[in-house]
Amino acid sequence: MTSEAGPTGASNLAVRVRCFYFFYFVAVGVYYPFLVPHLREIGLSGSEIGTAQMAGSMAAVPASLLWGALADRLQAPARALGWATRGAFVAAAGLIFARTPLAVTLLLFAHGLAAPAIIPLVDTVAVNSVQVRPGASYAHLRLFGSLGFIVSAQASGLFLSRFVGQRDVYVMPMGYAAALLVAGMAAHALPRERIEPRPKPRLRDVRALIADPRIVVFLAAGAVHAATTATYQLYGALVHDRGLSPTVTGAGMAFGVVAEVLVFFAFSRLERRFSIATLLCFAFAASALRWWLVSLDLDAAWLIMIQGMHGLTFGLYWAAAVTAMSRWVPPRLRATGQALYSSVTSSLGGAIGYRLAGVGYERLGGAGPVYGWAAAVELLALALALLLRSRKLATELVLEDGRL
Repeated sequence: MTSEAGPTGASNLAVRVRCFYFFYFVAVGVYYPFLVPHLREIGLSGSEIGTAQMAGSMAAVPASLLWGALADRLQAPARALGWATRGAFVAAAGLIFARTPLAVTLLLFAHGLAAPAIIPLVDTVAVNSVQVRPGASYAHLRLFGSLGFIVSAQASGLFLSRFVGQRDVYVMPMGYAAALLVAGMAAHALPRERIEPRPKPRLRDVRALIADPRIVVFLAAGAVHAATTATYQLYGALVHDRGLSPTVTGAGMAFGVVAEVLVFFAFSRLERRFSIATLLCFAFAASALRWWLVSLDLDAAWLIMIQGMHGLTFGLYWAAAVTAMSRWVPPRLRATGQALYSSVTSSLGGAIGYRLAGVGYERLGGAGPVYGWAAAVELLALALALLLRSRKLATELVLEDGRL
């Protein structure tokens, strides 16, 4: 990037990336824990909520790939990031006025056309900024997003507890839209020029990615993990149904992200000691245990403490996943690779998970049994991660990773 060349420019870029992560995850801290309770408050059933969320995730599958391809063609992912953030804001603003299942579904579909592209795009900007700063760590940039989430989830839980039972209050979507507006301003501050000139990607390059056995197994494991992680949005509903305060939702989310920050901070040491496949195994095994524990009828204090395992469910998994894609995908396809990862895992896997979680919430009598099933399904992700460590893929992994 011409305007950001040199150590000082690269350092300035890193500061701007940290700011975007922080403010965007302030928005996520409003949306992720409190969307489902909000939709329950305005009268949507579990099945209707699952359908609406599935619509958003299905829209994200092609949309994320198109955003990634656009960013690689422009060779300016920050520019695409700004457009996606503004699109997400428009959809979020519409949620303030949504009153019916159809309106919510259409708005979440529109939201899915833009919002799921934001993380792959900012991750691409972050990885590119790390490449020009020797010794820099992606995880150390990403942890600022976790800090934003901590502040937001805790503050939102305390604030929203004042409006419990008031069906006509739309504080949650208003807060989410306002936070996205600030994130859009932070995206505008990112430089829009190319970080470095690269050959533009072609269709055969994308086909080569899909044919890579490492990436196929990795994406399959990530899709299963994303499907079980979709149940995390039922945490607020579980707290609500057990008669606990929204402060328990906020405290649990905040404590989980504190653990996430610690894992991000330690990740540079972990990746020097363990292979990516091994770290994924740790993350998936811990997630299966976590979902099983959440399924139990525990009191508020234990429920909050268990959320500390989010550091492994998300923090360790995400850092390992982004690192894997940055190593296995050529630089000219970096945004496309991150978008492919997001589409298959978060969007497709998440869509299936949202739908099954919504149906399960109704038919199994609450969120607890849904978490029990999620624990069992997570074992499939663990099995795929073990395959990734197997001798069949060992030669290719060593060539890129240096470790088994």
